[in-house]
Amino acid sequence: MGFKTTALLALAFAATGLSAGDLPANVQAKFIKILASSAGSAGKVACKDAALAGELAKVEVTADGGSKVAWASSEGEVKALKGAGKLVICGKLEWLPAGGAIAIVEEGGKPQIYLHMGNIAASGVTLSDAVLKIGKKL
Repeated sequence: MGFKTTALLALAFAATGLSAGDLPANVQAKFIKILASSAGSAGKVACKDAALAGELAKVEVTADGGSKVAWASSEGEVKALKGAGKLVICGKLEWLPAGGAIAIVEEGGKPQIYLHMGNIAASGVTLSDAVLKIGKKL
């Protein structure tokens, strides 16, 4: 991503006064399951986070490193997974400019989905229209 795009995203976050928080792992897992299904990876997500992998198993999603859809637990992991060509789902808005395609965060006590359209396109994964309609596009 170019400097100009990164700067514009940073300004967008600052201008909107976004203060997103982390969602509990069990809530994240439910959203990840829906997003993975929407992306054509039903039942499989690349995930190295042991706690989240346990929650994913509870909703019948297998942690599979070969999946085109991945969960990232750190900014470094976001960059590595984007470099591997995966659709990267994360829990921090700040990680979208680093390569995250989708951020699932808590805002005002409710889960919110943010979509980075450039990173979604770069992953080569197509999301369903339903997800594109409910997510906030950046």
